[in-house]
Amino acid sequence: GGARRSGRARVMRNGVLDGRGGDDWSGMGALAEHPDQGYMFVEMTGVRAQYRQRGISLAMKGLALRYARSAGATSIRTFHDRENGPAIRANETLGFRPVV
Repeated sequence: GGARRSGRARVMRNGVLDGRGGDDWSGMGALAEHPDQGYMFVEMTGVRAQYRQRGISLAMKGLALRYARSAGATSIRTFHDRENGPAIRANETLGFRPVV
């Protein structure tokens, strides 16, 4: 079980997030459609080390979710490394639950 990437995914043109800290790049995220599977997938959310622990990742993933819903998503999935505590907490805060 669990969320898996599909070979038929396509990163949404308006689903790429570019985080900025002033003129400096702080992070990025990407949202992909999986039309054959009936869901959207938060492919990744990454924040550069010097910008971590500021809530940027949570805000970027929240923005991706808001965009996905506005684009008609009825199901949104993501994944994280099992050892990445901050990502796990962010996903739980945003309402993601494990798929078994």
